[in-house]
Amino acid sequence: TSSDINAFLVMPAYNEAAGIRLYLARVQRFLTELTDKRFHNFRWTVLVVNDGSRDETESQLKEASKSLSKGAVTITYASLLRNFGHQAALLAGMRIAVSKRASFVITLDADGEHPIELIEEIVPHWLSGAQIVHTSRLADERLSKMKGFTSRLYYSLLRHFGHLHILDGMADYKLWDGALLRQVRPHLNTCGSTRAFASWLSPEAPVVAYRQDVVAGRISRFTFRKMVSLALNGFIKYSEFPIRLAFYIGACALALGTFLFIFAVIAYFMGKTIQGWASIVALVVFFGGVQCFLLGIYGEYFLRNLFRANLPTFVVAPEKRAESASFDEAFHQ
Repeated sequence: TSSDINAFLVMPAYNEAAGIRLYLARVQRFLTELTDKRFHNFRWTVLVVNDGSRDETESQLKEASKSLSKGAVTITYASLLRNFGHQAALLAGMRIAVSKRASFVITLDADGEHPIELIEEIVPHWLSGAQIVHTSRLADERLSKMKGFTSRLYYSLLRHFGHLHILDGMADYKLWDGALLRQVRPHLNTCGSTRAFASWLSPEAPVVAYRQDVVAGRISRFTFRKMVSLALNGFIKYSEFPIRLAFYIGACALALGTFLFIFAVIAYFMGKTIQGWASIVALVVFFGGVQCFLLGIYGEYFLRNLFRANLPTFVVAPEKRAESASFDEAFHQ
């Protein structure tokens, strides 16, 4: 009906055949109980995006969509042509949910490490008007020290050089308002990193802390190479520091080149140079400095005309949903 809340859960999955059906059954039970207990007018769609899995993930999803779709919960899936990566699968699912007029979208992993029970804490923030609700993973001694160090380094770089209000451990486990996603949909494919994009869009959004459900014996598919790639996507997209650094180096090089040019000319007239030395040094240092400076200027044009052009100019804040009778009723019952 028109008062129903069209809630989507988007889960990227890659080679999850071993446990995906059991996990989806657990998700289906939890959402059914949550609907009966608290959110009576919610209709849930669990959309799993099969990211080019090479095992039997797709066949498992096909069976799950038939056997687990019951009552207020629908299990469905979409398969990508090949493995495009976690972020691409996430964005594909978000775009599909937007096309289905989702009231909100919750993104989380399909490996079971994001606690599904946290949804009961996340949704009330949306009902109170939050456009985005972040989650933040608490420090866990079961995770490797290297992973903890690289994670802290990543978030620290984004905070200091990207000027993003992002906490350590913020994951892709988030709630996105449907109206917000419809506004920024043209920019999703070029957002670089969804977790950085979310922090840029809504820096003061509420944050719900959680403890990761570490699956015993599971080997993370989020390799060091993938972590570096994600970090670069977020850092380069939202930090002006690298491109501004070229400008500063160029300006310093030009100043130094000018100083050395003057020094070489003075040395020439004082007769303290080998024949040809002054002209070579003067030309090399001066034009080298000019090239570095011009590179910085080009970088500034690139920054303003292309780099920022891929981000939305503005986003309109929707009205608070808790003021609506149907939402208020769903929240308090």
